[in-house]
Amino acid sequence: MSLPTGKLPLPLLRQALGRVPRRDPAVLVGAEPGEDAAVIDVGGPELLVAAADPITFAAADIGTYLLAVNGNDLAVMGAEPRWLLATVLVPAGTSANQIQALLADVAEACSAAGVALVGGHTEITDSVTSPIVAGTLLGTVHRDALIRTSGARPGDALLLVGDIAIEGTAILAGDHADALRRAGVSEADIRTGAARLATPGISVRPAAAVLRGMADVRSMHDPTEGGLASALHEMAEAAKVGLAVDRDAVPVLPECRRICRALGLDPYALLASGALLASLPASQASTALTALRTAGSTASVIGEVTAAAEGKRWTVGGREVPIPAVERDELARFLESV
Repeated sequence: MSLPTGKLPLPLLRQALGRVPRRDPAVLVGAEPGEDAAVIDVGGPELLVAAADPITFAAADIGTYLLAVNGNDLAVMGAEPRWLLATVLVPAGTSANQIQALLADVAEACSAAGVALVGGHTEITDSVTSPIVAGTLLGTVHRDALIRTSGARPGDALLLVGDIAIEGTAILAGDHADALRRAGVSEADIRTGAARLATPGISVRPAAAVLRGMADVRSMHDPTEGGLASALHEMAEAAKVGLAVDRDAVPVLPECRRICRALGLDPYALLASGALLASLPASQASTALTALRTAGSTASVIGEVTAAAEGKRWTVGGREVPIPAVERDELARFLESV
């Protein structure tokens, strides 16, 4: 079977990971669908948390972007980032000045984030046509403060911090402006959408810290490829729960909605880094919302966690339907059409 571009489909990933042996008792969280990072018990009060994600398309501030996507995976586990290893692959023909600038960008981003760049690999290869930077970010969390996607419990309130879909909108507007113009998207929406990568950006680290400080957070998850719809499925399957979501309560960026309408894309299945999905006791939802909004984040209660037997459903215009299983991200689908 030939696979399309994009993230490996969840059923196939589950099948592949099911064959991974689990022999090391120090691995508290390993390769599990829905969990954002690995957790290793190295002894003592702190656990080691590790995440790995690449940047596979052009980004102006590739170091900042690399730290954000990997840092989000640590943040939702309750961890703080400390060390980065970066694998840098660049195409033949790359100049010495270009590679030096790329490496300097990664180093400067690490310095700004308080992360130590401790190693990695650099290579010039015919196997890539544009630079690819893959990061492995390591951090720590006190063993009593670890948060897992699988921690969601029936009765929890389901919160969404941030708007849908910052990352996908920014990439569409920033890298494919001409295609958007041809589809009738306004210059104002293209300009505003492209700027979302910088403001508010895609890091959820500050919002995750606010949540951890104000509530007994049971679960957090980072919506990425496949957007909010995929993230909801991943959370529910990891925790073995159901979800009841009011899709109409989900905040969608106005320009995202208009861009998706023009291109025939689904904003709820579009790359959504920059948003944070969380579950916590319903009695604490109001306090958490107030704290998040005071800190400058948009935040909404979009539903509740239910028993697994109730399934994964959302209400659209007053009608309850199953949350669709997303086979591939809408951005990947769009890229194949241009």
